[in-house]
Amino acid sequence: MDTIVFGTPQPPTSTLTPYRSLVRVVQPAVEPVSLAEAKAHCRVDIEDSDPYILSLISVARQYVEDALDITLLTSVWEARYDLFPIWSINLPRPPVAPGTVTVTYRRGDGTYGTLLSDNGDFQVDTNVIPGRIYPNWARAWPATRGDENSVTVRYTAGYGPGVGSIPPVARHLCLLLIGHWFDSRQIVTSGNVVEVPATFHTLLAASGLGIYR
Repeated sequence: MDTIVFGTPQPPTSTLTPYRSLVRVVQPAVEPVSLAEAKAHCRVDIEDSDPYILSLISVARQYVEDALDITLLTSVWEARYDLFPIWSINLPRPPVAPGTVTVTYRRGDGTYGTLLSDNGDFQVDTNVIPGRIYPNWARAWPATRGDENSVTVRYTAGYGPGVGSIPPVARHLCLLLIGHWFDSRQIVTSGNVVEVPATFHTLLAASGLGIYR
């Protein structure tokens, strides 16, 4: 393993290293609300609108996740960085979920190395939001080439794999959006701009989700 050992441990100060890209490589297995729940909220009982409502469910989930910078349902993310920070790497889109964290990095000679949390190659802290990874005591991250996307971190995030694990307020936020978009399918109607209702923004601000930012 290409880990460098120092005589003096690195100070446990967190360095916010901006990621170059963040991609969800494994999508959630389910959505936060079912088709039946969305149809009941929209007061619709015909099947003709099912495909449209299903698309609204997915978009509403992504909207809420983006607005709060969180992951509602278990998903796998990949964050890419140009280089390792001095100490910790914060993992975007919390909460971090159980699962292997894999770090792939490009060495100076162009070859690749891999570090695994399961092997104890580094530490994972899930007691903070967002979660973070950092070197073992008295060690440091390995040297990299330092060009674009030299470091890739793959990890699992989300409140859980099923609907029951999602905070109820997040589910209701999704329903509010679905109902609004179902009724208002155009940006402008009769000369008026159609905005997301204040009820949604009020609940979003009071939800307590994403308050780590």
